[in-house]
Amino acid sequence: MSSACPRPAKLLASLLRCPAKAKRTGNPSLLSEPRVRSDRDKFVIFLDVKHFSPEDLTVKVQDDFVEIHGKHNERQDDHGYISREFHRRYRLPSNVDQSALSCSLSADGMLTFSGPKIQTGLDATHERAIPVAREEKPSSAPSS
Repeated sequence: MSSACPRPAKLLASLLRCPAKAKRTGNPSLLSEPRVRSDRDKFVIFLDVKHFSPEDLTVKVQDDFVEIHGKHNERQDDHGYISREFHRRYRLPSNVDQSALSCSLSADGMLTFSGPKIQTGLDATHERAIPVAREEKPSSAPSS
């Protein structure tokens, strides 16, 4: 057996010797939990994507959802070769201004997706009258 690939028993023994380190680092191929914040003025998603470069990421809005996808080809790391891929999908609040959405990636690998909320001045629980406009020409809808 090659010495480049540790035996499972040896790997398990090394984790048992230092459980605090194993717990702290977790599985390096998985993303840490995202944080989603939605307050009165803004909707924001924070996502740790430190294992991905901007070219590895796609962010798109489709209907009322934002989809974030990351994928990189196989790369060599300290333990051998690894490839990573993730998909995240979030429902956008109905009052987010979709024309003003933005996304940025910090130097330490934190992706921030955000959009301002449109202030309608009306609460959803309030009643609002809709005026009826009168048209001069007859409608093309069949009458009953």
